[in-house]
Amino acid sequence: MSTVRLPFEWAVGGKPPGSGDDYRILACSQGLLSRDDFEDIRTVYTIGTPEELPQVVIAWVGSGDDAHLVLAIQSWSDEEDRRHRRIARTHYFCLPYAHIAQPAFPVSYEDLHQALGGVLLPTERQLVVSVPELDSGAVAARIDRTAIYAAALLMTGQHVCVVGGEAVPMIERLRFLDTVAALLPYGMRARLTASTWASSTADHKIRLAFTQHVPAGTYPVVWGRPAEIPDREEDAYRYLTLLARHDPDADLVGWLASRTEPLTFGKNGRARALDLLRGFRPSPPALMPPPVSPRAQDSVEGLLTECADVLERGGTAEIRDVLERLGDVVSSRGVAISDDERALYQKIIRDRRLLPPKDGLPEELRAYLLAVVQMAGHGPPAPSAPRADEVVREVAPPVRVSTTAIVHRPSPDPVASMKTAHDQGREELEEILRPLQTRDLVAMAARQPYDMRVMEIACDELVRRGGGDAEDHQIAEALREHGYLADAISGLHPAGDQVRFERLYRLLRAAYGQEFGPKQFEEVVRSSGWQSAPLFATAAFLFGKGAGDALKKSAINLVRDSGLDRKVIEEIERSLLESESGVGHLIAADPPRKERRQWFGRGRRGKRAEYAVPPFTLYSVIVALMIIALVELFLLFPDF
Repeated sequence: MSTVRLPFEWAVGGKPPGSGDDYRILACSQGLLSRDDFEDIRTVYTIGTPEELPQVVIAWVGSGDDAHLVLAIQSWSDEEDRRHRRIARTHYFCLPYAHIAQPAFPVSYEDLHQALGGVLLPTERQLVVSVPELDSGAVAARIDRTAIYAAALLMTGQHVCVVGGEAVPMIERLRFLDTVAALLPYGMRARLTASTWASSTADHKIRLAFTQHVPAGTYPVVWGRPAEIPDREEDAYRYLTLLARHDPDADLVGWLASRTEPLTFGKNGRARALDLLRGFRPSPPALMPPPVSPRAQDSVEGLLTECADVLERGGTAEIRDVLERLGDVVSSRGVAISDDERALYQKIIRDRRLLPPKDGLPEELRAYLLAVVQMAGHGPPAPSAPRADEVVREVAPPVRVSTTAIVHRPSPDPVASMKTAHDQGREELEEILRPLQTRDLVAMAARQPYDMRVMEIACDELVRRGGGDAEDHQIAEALREHGYLADAISGLHPAGDQVRFERLYRLLRAAYGQEFGPKQFEEVVRSSGWQSAPLFATAAFLFGKGAGDALKKSAINLVRDSGLDRKVIEEIERSLLESESGVGHLIAADPPRKERRQWFGRGRRGKRAEYAVPPFTLYSVIVALMIIALVELFLLFPDF
């Protein structure tokens, strides 16, 4: 296999052994990119804190003649910081894009990683490394439906994440990223960012990454399965259709690798990528008959099945192309279709219910579907042939109009569909809730103006999905994004309403199960910004004994995140960690009002109230809030 020698600029990221400093660039090469440039790269392409190392990040920097590919390899060192935590080292390698584009010397991400993984940094010499040229056959052998759909989703211009691949070795994840990139024109690598792992909550710039959960605003791909492409993403459907027609192989991978013109993932770049893929013409194999056109290779039964699959997943934008191919094949075969084949086609039409009215389709597409499917099952129209509506009555069993209207017709307002289904019964409601992702369900409940019925449905469904012994990360993350619905619940229930507490209690139990310890407590308290008293109190109730110490820890962490001068932060920490003696007068200065109904307790006139939460815990909450007031004072008067 031929190789190409490529020059790299480099940098090392980490922190000095035994120090308490933050991560930064420790050393770098003396070239076009300065230490500040590498610091910008380190900051922009952060992926959060990985639980496992090594990990690889692919990125870019610069534009035009200065465009560079970036490969960052993060691994553990043998060193520790001041707190005896292992220090991670990141090696950054930057390659001028022009060296692999003019002339075309395409290289794969995996080969770059193998060539650079053993390089010792820092080095005084200019870094020039031999890298094998891209092996299109080896890459094509790894192409599967998951990679094809992921490549198509990148044509949306949105970020794409791969979930369910936590147990997959890092090198296999890197190969998958390579495979997806190989299904795009090579010039898009000048703007592609990808990572073998990225935090679901970090505000990163990675376009394609493996994550544990699906971040908001990101299209998901489940490892080992084809993805779902929303109907509105027409460019993605077109790209998917073109890839499927060409049956991606080494010829296509090699041809796309030779398209090195730099392209962005913006609208113009995606349009150019579609034009390039339309222009691909596979070479006929030597000493073989002329190739049959892709349309002629399609079978009627295969296209009928594909049509049913597309309709089941609601692929309105994709169905026209499938019907055009089906119509071409049926027309080309004509009278050559035997009676036995007709019987097979009719069985597929009947079993897959291709002829009942498709309420989710526009009228024009619906008529087109009926005409093409009828022609496949019964032949071309003739004076004695049954009409389409008669065929529908013949092969379509009765369906429940209400369920069809709700489930098969995409509603412009999913909240309205959910409320309508709730009125019709549990079975219809389950049909609506089943495909909803947890984050979408929580977002509906958080939509303003708040709706009591939607809140009830959402809370009941979240409790049904969670509530086990272990933490449900999807529910916890979705609730965290919307403040655990505390604002919505407070807006729907007046102060003192026991339902407010009960809803918050059930939601936290659904998210965290029985694992509501210090970590979960701090997560709830910090994400709420200490602004929701009901949520704050519910978290304290769930935590139970020791909530006061947990509150103090959360306050200290909040101080550390405040952005104050380090000396000021250290002074505040010392104040917080001092003995609590002397603060009793602060509590006594503003005692809680004595009412007949206390927080989570029931008082009776003339009798002592029975508290479900110990008074010490509630007083600790008040102390923590006063600590936050001190923090705000330091923010307003930094020189105080």
